Amino acid sequence: MAARTAFETSPSAREAWWLETTGRAPPPAAAIVVSLFAYENPAVDSLLAQWRDSAEPVVLLVPEGRISGAIARFFGLPSFAAGARAELGSLTAHALAFTRQPAYDALLWASDVNFVRGEDSFVRAQWAAKPFVWHIYPQADDAHLPKLDAALAHYARTLPADARHALARFWHAWNGVGRPDWAEFQRHRAVLMQRAADWAGELAQVGDLAGNLALFAKTQLK
Repeated sequence: MAARTAFETSPSAREAWWLETTGRAPPPAAAIVVSLFAYENPAVDSLLAQWRDSAEPVVLLVPEGRISGAIARFFGLPSFAAGARAELGSLTAHALAFTRQPAYDALLWASDVNFVRGEDSFVRAQWAAKPFVWHIYPQADDAHLPKLDAALAHYARTLPADARHALARFWHAWNGVGRPDWAEFQRHRAVLMQRAADWAGELAQVGDLAGNLALFAKTQLK
């Protein structure tokens, strides 16, 4: 958390990260920066189109991987490998090289909204204290959807009803149930940002696994 705060409060650190990662200076403050780390996803074409037609500029940071082919097709490119850059309408996309896991945190800190997948990036997004969208690993018979709803029930429990429902609709759409509505998601951006920060604080109060196990063991020995 201290490293995150140091990065976010240092213009020079953020500029150095952008130059090293994309070869360009940070985008203007008016732009919405989105990191996109996802499995193959049929909903991505709709979302890319919404970003292209957005009233505000969207800067997309895409780690090279399973979603790269869909990005390339949207921009009419043969591929979207690390170092590639593409523009269409309000959308600018950068393809990023796959990075060491500890360096992934900086990508989350540099973004305004983080799309994450699976387990590890889902956990790191929660510590990044930014709004995030989870692409849960799909399982047969939609066995993953109750897990998605369980995460939403915990994370969104303190949100106002309209923001809670908007977040749930967007997560469900990104996981194959419905169509993602970026404009609706963005309408709740301020409250989602506050919830993300509060949630990271709540997690910090839980303590670390090793410490909690040691404390539990002590209580069993008394």
